[in-house]
Formats: sequence, structure tokens, C-alpha cells
Amino acid sequence: MRSSALYQKVSELTKSELLERASQFIFSTGLNDGASKLCKANMQYGLSQFHLIQEKYGFEPKATFISAPDETISRNKFRWNSGLGYGGRLNWGNGKEKIIFLNTKPNCCGILVGGLEELPDPYDLIKKIDHIKSSELYYNDILINWDYGISNHFINCLETKNLSDLDLPPYVFLIHGSAPEYRDVKNDIGLYIDKSKVLKELAIEEKTKFGTQNILLDSDAKSYLRLHEKALEFSNSKRELIANNLFDYGYKIICNQPHQFLKDYNNMYLGSNCTDINSDIINSDIFPTTLRADIAAYLFKGKRNLSITTLQNSNLLERAKKFEILELLTNACILPHGGGYSLPDIEDVLDVLDYKHQRYFVTSLKTNISRLKIIRNAGEMQFEYRGRDIILKTIQLDLGDIIARLNPLFSLKL
Repeated sequence: MRSSALYQKVSELTKSELLERASQFIFSTGLNDGASKLCKANMQYGLSQFHLIQEKYGFEPKATFISAPDETISRNKFRWNSGLGYGGRLNWGNGKEKIIFLNTKPNCCGILVGGLEELPDPYDLIKKIDHIKSSELYYNDILINWDYGISNHFINCLETKNLSDLDLPPYVFLIHGSAPEYRDVKNDIGLYIDKSKVLKELAIEEKTKFGTQNILLDSDAKSYLRLHEKALEFSNSKRELIANNLFDYGYKIICNQPHQFLKDYNNMYLGSNCTDINSDIINSDIFPTTLRADIAAYLFKGKRNLSITTLQNSNLLERAKKFEILELLTNACILPHGGGYSLPDIEDVLDVLDYKHQRYFVTSLKTNISRLKIIRNAGEMQFEYRGRDIILKTIQLDLGDIIARLNPLFSLKL
């Protein structure tokens, strides 16, 4: 029996009905801690906006968020205020429908994992990094913007504990970075709607009951996706270029995987590895998951997921069938790229106060659940990074197989 929910005219629903409906399109595999609960609470607002806009332009209003175990807040103020969380796959079509939601802000961030036969000297690396930063390094006539000392971007060296029959070197390094060079109009129209005036003028501004989304349609969406493909290739090559300069005595690329990117017109990986090796974007079946600097990182062999068994055990199967998106869920192809932010003092989300398109999240505190903390901008919250619980949940959900544990030796943020 087909669900009547598929035939609801979402534009005729009340705010509360829209939010309740949107919550049904959040398929969470997160830890359900404070950050996870905030993510889901905020995502209801983002998906409600997506659904209204999809219906207006003749698409099925079935935008869906499938979260990985590292489901969490977004500390980017613009993205968070747009009703978006982090740590999963956001879908709003079959991949070919020419509509792109720009508030997702793809930055083409990723991690290169390189293998080394000998452990490098940190002092030598520091000298090489200083030389790179003080010189002008180009890739395809674009000046490299060193972004390996900001946010959670880093260069780490680790010891390999091989847990598979793959031939892995004794040491690895990780380079985590994105493509800030493409965010504004320095290179083409820019990827970031809040950084590029040209993109802002090109975009269609859609005001909804819950706030504003910026979209591109048809040929404009095609041009943007083409730009994104250039930026993604640049970001991958930039990490390799940095590696070539730092480890010029020789290294082996184990994998170079993006985790914050548009896969196509209708699929955004928001801080999640994509394990779809049939995609031209994904060039290896090995994926890194990094936690904190004091905890081992891991290499996974990816899988197509989520399995029917996992969906059933997670109480997600019935909803997937109800909304006729079972195929989307069984081909989610998600895997945590990191631990994700945790909020050490937040226990639960009790309510959301919506005032002039600003959301105020009423949360309870772990130390005393009767005490409340009301949050507007999640990026200003005290945070930590999660630990091995992410790995355990990943294994429990059968999202991938561990092939190596990477024990930290030193981390550079310069």
C-alpha cells in the first residue's frame, strides 16, 4: 500500500506538520548524544525548507538526511542557520534533477593518506612547511592557499598496525584540507553563496516559512556542478602537491578521499566518506576515519550500506518502505570521516523557539537536567571531539571493515 504521506501537499501543511513530516525523512545512525540531538532538531527545519521548494518546482518533496555515526552540529554559522547539521548524506533527488541547494556550501574538503617507509623528523617537516608557506606554490595557475592550520585541518604522522592482508607501509601521514581558493570569485563564480556576490546574483532566493534557501536550476545548476568538479579535482591535487613537497623523498598514496562535496546535482556528502566506488569521484576502496590527536585513526574498506538487517535493527526499515526510499537507504554509502563534535555539557534538546526565522534550541545540561541552556549559534558552543564510540558504532552498523589502526605519533597545525 502506497503511503498517503507521499501525496500530501506540503505547502498546505502548518509549521508543526511540516516539521513533523520532515523529521520522518531523517534516518539517523548517530550516537544520540547532545550534538546528535541538536543536529536532528535543526535538520527538521532544513528539510522542511527543501520539501517546500521541491514541491514548488515540481520535484517530489522527499529530501532526506541519512546520518553516519558522527552525526553532529555544523559550526559554520551560515550553514547551521540554514537548518543543516553535519555528518551524513543529504539527498534531494535521483542525482539528475537540475536543482542545487547552495546553502549546503560544498568546500571539497578531504583527507590524503600517504604511506612512508621511514618516520620523518618533525623539525625537517616544520622547515619544509615554512618554506612552502613563504613561497608561492601554484597548481594550474592557481595560487595555493595554505589551510592546514585552521579549524580541524592538519598534517599528522602515525604508525601503521596492519589488520588485513593488504601491503601497507609501516608509517602513514594524513593531510586534511579543502579548497578555499574556490569559495569566492577569484576563480570562477565561487562555491560559497555567502562569499560570492556573483553567485548570489545568479542564485534564486527562496523564502520559506522557516527561512531562506538559495538554489540554482537547469543550466545554472549545470555550470555550478561543473565548477564544483574543477574545485574537487583541485582540492585533491592540492593535497598531493603539498605531500610531494613535504615528502619529496618518496611516499605511496594509499587513498585521497573527499568528505564534504556534491556527488551530483542532488547528493551532498556533509562530512561523510562516500563508499560508492562506482562513482568517478571515488578512486579507492580505502577510507580514513580520524578521531582526536590522542586516539588512533583507522583505515576502513568501504561497503554499500545500509543493509536490510541494519535498517531493521535500527528501526529504520519500516519508514524507508513507507516513503518509498528503501533503495536510497540501501545505497547510502556512508562512513564516518571523523569523530564529529561532541558538546560536553548538553544532555537533550527539549524545545525549539522559532522567532523571526531564528531558532533558539532549549537544551538540558548533563550536570543538572532541570537547568536549561538556550542556544542559537552552535558554532559558539564549547566542544570536544568524540572517541572510539564512533568506531564501535560503525562496526555495529556494518558500514565498513577495519583494515588498519593508525597510532598517532605527532600532529602539525602550522
